[in-house]
Amino acid sequence: MKVAIWIPRYYETSVKVYVDNIRKYLEQSGVVFVEVNEHSTIPDDVDLVWDPNCTGAKYPNRRILFSDKKWIITLHGASNFSLPLHYTFTTTKQKIVGLYKNLKRRIAWFMYKYKATHIITVSTFAKSEIIEQLHIDPKKISIIYHGYNDDIFRQYSGVKKYFFNVSIYQKVKNIDRLIEAYNQLPIETRMPLIIVCPNYPNVDLKIEKLTLITHKISQKEVAKYMEDAYCFVFPSIRESFGLPLIEAFACGVPVIASNTSALKELTKDAGILIDPFSVEEIKNAMLDMMENKELRDAFAAKAVERAKDFSWQKSAQLHLEIFKRILD
Repeated sequence: MKVAIWIPRYYETSVKVYVDNIRKYLEQSGVVFVEVNEHSTIPDDVDLVWDPNCTGAKYPNRRILFSDKKWIITLHGASNFSLPLHYTFTTTKQKIVGLYKNLKRRIAWFMYKYKATHIITVSTFAKSEIIEQLHIDPKKISIIYHGYNDDIFRQYSGVKKYFFNVSIYQKVKNIDRLIEAYNQLPIETRMPLIIVCPNYPNVDLKIEKLTLITHKISQKEVAKYMEDAYCFVFPSIRESFGLPLIEAFACGVPVIASNTSALKELTKDAGILIDPFSVEEIKNAMLDMMENKELRDAFAAKAVERAKDFSWQKSAQLHLEIFKRILD
């Protein structure tokens, strides 16, 4: 099987992790990939085209409109439509531009959804959101969970030292409420909190026992922080998937996660679910984790079990099955 894969000049870190891992396992299964981008043509001899880059309801590359090949699109969610102003838009101009882009995307998807042979998405929540926002035939959409890099995210038996959060700054990540909740914990007894949040605007924030890292770090560095975490706190308002959540599970780290979007679906009983809009609930969940070690250890054991439901190898195999089914 020969597949043209759309690789733009720039794509998001989380998408790159996804593409690199799926591609690695599919190549081991004999799939040949040919990279195409804005400056290259789609070879005539490929069996199909895969565009894995549609995040936040971005539409696929426009060549799909003029191609006679079968196109498989990975649409990671439709957040730009469901929460159009919950990202980094702050000024009136940014909001107007954002809403204009969303309008363009809706118009584009009206045409593109008929050209896509099949759509892969990452959770039941993401599928329901795509159907609601873009009115795509449910039979045309398959759900495939992501995996995690098990060579770096794995259990460690060291001393657990702090609460941890990692995310790229957007309003939807809810970092400000997390910090507010943490700041309400008793200073003398509270466990340290480490937040890795590239582009977080309040770089001069000074709160006792809070470490704020505002530059990008590597996957290996994230794993190093995760392995010593007592609890992973992820109060994001909306996630189509939430890769750091299953990376925490893989490290045997219990989570505090939002009871909304895909986070509830992924967490199940491996952590405490909270209302992301309630600072009080976030604070109380952190207190419960600190004050009740038996509760924390029980969630840690469940996290390890939950991690077994996710792997890049399983994810790649499901991709391959869809590729074969489309060609058949």
